[in-house]
Amino acid sequence: MKRSPRALPRSFRIDEEAMQVLQTEAKRQHTSPSALLNDFVVSYAEYGRFVDQMGAISLSRQTLTAILDATQDDTLTKAAEQAGRSAVPAYIGAMQGRLTKESIHDFMEVLSRNAHLFQFNESNDGFGPHWTLVHELGSKWSTFLAHYFGEAFRLAKVPVHHEKSERSVIFWFD
Repeated sequence: MKRSPRALPRSFRIDEEAMQVLQTEAKRQHTSPSALLNDFVVSYAEYGRFVDQMGAISLSRQTLTAILDATQDDTLTKAAEQAGRSAVPAYIGAMQGRLTKESIHDFMEVLSRNAHLFQFNESNDGFGPHWTLVHELGSKWSTFLAHYFGEAFRLAKVPVHHEKSERSVIFWFD
């Protein structure tokens, strides 16, 4: 879902306790309740409703890191590739249709913005076009991301190379 530059005035009814929480959180974040509520609605529209359909769960970073650390590299690679073959096309299919370089790009942006699995950056500098996923979950998370998205690129027939480090994965395009 592409964000609209225009906000439409609408009136909604909201639970009193939820409104109190919204006002408190808006104050803490130095924003308005309206802006915060809009962010929630946009996040649900572009990501949350699909997460519900896909049966996803939430884990703390500490729990995810513990699971990754307990996993053998070859098992992690196989799991990432399997998820890249099934979950990525399923999410993209539900969100916008065909699996393409552009839809993978959009999916990465949505995950960056809403799931907070990594920060997504794209660049086309002297090294050619590339997308970088930056995170703080360690080298095993880099391995997972490299194979997860690598498999999706393979299915989409997008030639790509990757380079990974402790805190990032870079996908290079020909």
